[in-house]
Amino acid sequence: MKILSILKKILVITLTILLTNSCVTQEFEVPEITCTEPNLVVTNTIAQVKEMYAYGNAKLIEENVVIEGYVVSSDESGNMYKTISIQDKPENPTAAIKIAVDATNLYTKFNVGRKIFVNLKGLGIGYSFGSLQIGKISQNELTRISSFEIDTYIKRSCEVAEIIPKKVQISDLNPSMLEMLIELENVQFKQNEIENTYGNPNNTATVSRTLEQFDNSCKLIQEIKVRNSGFSSFKNEQLPTGKGSVVAIFSNYYDDYQLYLRNTNDVTFTVNRCDYSNAFEPTTTIAELINLYEGTTVEFGIENELVAVGYVISSDQDGNFENSIVLQDAIENPTAGIKILIQKSDPLFEKFNVGDKVYFIANQLYMAKTNNVLTVGYYSDKGIEGIEAEDLENYLFNTGENFEITPTDISIAETQNVTYENTLVRVQPVQLVANELGTAFAYYSGSENGIRTLETCNELTKLQVVTNGNATFANKQFPTGKGAIVGVLSNTLQVRYESDVQFNEVYETCPVILPKILITEIADPENNTSARFIELYNAGDFDTALTGWKLNKYINGATTVSGSGLDLSSITIPTKGFAIIANTGYAAIFNDQPNIESSYISGNGDDVYELVDATSTTHDIYGIIGEDGTGTGWEYLDGKAIRKSEIAIPNTSFDVTEWQIYSDASNTNITNPSTPQVAPQHFNPRSF
Repeated sequence: MKILSILKKILVITLTILLTNSCVTQEFEVPEITCTEPNLVVTNTIAQVKEMYAYGNAKLIEENVVIEGYVVSSDESGNMYKTISIQDKPENPTAAIKIAVDATNLYTKFNVGRKIFVNLKGLGIGYSFGSLQIGKISQNELTRISSFEIDTYIKRSCEVAEIIPKKVQISDLNPSMLEMLIELENVQFKQNEIENTYGNPNNTATVSRTLEQFDNSCKLIQEIKVRNSGFSSFKNEQLPTGKGSVVAIFSNYYDDYQLYLRNTNDVTFTVNRCDYSNAFEPTTTIAELINLYEGTTVEFGIENELVAVGYVISSDQDGNFENSIVLQDAIENPTAGIKILIQKSDPLFEKFNVGDKVYFIANQLYMAKTNNVLTVGYYSDKGIEGIEAEDLENYLFNTGENFEITPTDISIAETQNVTYENTLVRVQPVQLVANELGTAFAYYSGSENGIRTLETCNELTKLQVVTNGNATFANKQFPTGKGAIVGVLSNTLQVRYESDVQFNEVYETCPVILPKILITEIADPENNTSARFIELYNAGDFDTALTGWKLNKYINGATTVSGSGLDLSSITIPTKGFAIIANTGYAAIFNDQPNIESSYISGNGDDVYELVDATSTTHDIYGIIGEDGTGTGWEYLDGKAIRKSEIAIPNTSFDVTEWQIYSDASNTNITNPSTPQVAPQHFNPRSF
């Protein structure tokens, strides 16, 4: 008991002493943290190393090479992954490079502004996805420096500098600036993207947002992509709607330049956005661009800026338009339209919807007829090909403004007028031809494209409606009534949606109207073979469009058509009117412009000409297929064959008695042998 009492007294005394001392203020010295600079001697600049090892396969560095640089990247937000970007100076750098490392949370050790030394001996330099980087070499490929070797090759300096971003214009960016910290002023995110977040909130896929740069007058200068990781901490944040400056790491993915944000503090938007109405200054019109076409491919060069205003009239929303956008020059009563080909891409209607006002930049593109429709795109030796989807923004700029497009009301006969090509029209009253009633837009099964034929009673002109076999309505029945159809007109009509067909009236049984197009003259002038021509005449009571018609030629007794025949779709012959299809010398000899000029017209007295309609059915013919005309009663060597004026109906079987034939052939069977026929005095085209 005494021992316990003594222990209690000792404990009380001890506590008293401790409590007393706790009330006394004491000062302690903070231990000084020292930093020792790495014992490394810099042997080369970043620029020198890039120049030495930038070509060919990844190259192992076996010499003692040491570089220094300042860290400008940060993976703190998760938008950059396992890389360090360094540049040679804190301000106004001249070179920069990326280092690939197999580690995360690099910002804790290699913070922005930290000066580092890199001992390159044992490392390599090469390209990864088109980006020049430092890393390890494995089987001639560049890989990351393992986390266990980072301290071996990369040494921290004690120096931490303030990094001053390099202020540039997007147009100034070039490969020498890759991996530098840059600042772009007068920039904003694209109008059709500002409702989005930085990244994709639904998954971890990396997405791009488009940054636009303007001058002080709000004229658009250029665009660049901002790449945002699906793992970044700010991917769910809304894009800012204003305008200002952006600081970012300038990088690339092969030939595509792009920016990487370190965090959203790098985005400082403090002023109002630029109005797109000032983004471009139109320098031309769609009509003026179209007028440049004179039968051969047009090259839109770079000498003059070619910017035209257009309004989107096509839509691939329901799949009936693929890989193309059609623009016209006004929201109603347009004067011109143009078709732009695009390579396979994501749905275009998501970026370019019907009614969107766009600026079309034609520079560096080409224009020519594709499937007999004036089309713009990339050049190909096989014709016009589609613009690559990722390059489309260089040629089409969506203003974000949307308008209601009013279709132009036209009759079925007016569909042959080239004025309406590539414009949105409403054709009425029309209905399916009788033998197509009950058919689908395309076909009830399968995915083949389909063509339906529309008519207007008492009109000879027919209108073909094309439906893509992949359209959402391709397998549905085509309406069987009568009414109006809206669509984009070319040599056919293409609707955008099933609702573009509004047949609300009762179907009408139309009387049969047969076209009366005759071959009325075949000319083979003795003095000029290039002045040969074929004359067609419309003996009917209606103007007749030869859409889908062809003129076939059979040479020297052949039973198969020479080539694929000559397409006559561009010709409409007025009632009691003529059309001339001629060789290349006709215009100069006869002082008359032919309806079609082609070297296909080369019959030399013994060749057959056949006129076929849109169903490939023989409509009229001169000569006998499979028979060489030499020595026959229909030979027209160095002469001509003229249809007798009393013949007013075409004939699917050749009858030599319907013709007057003049020829230099020594053949007693010729109905009118004479001296050779000389152009122009012995010929009288466009008349009987």
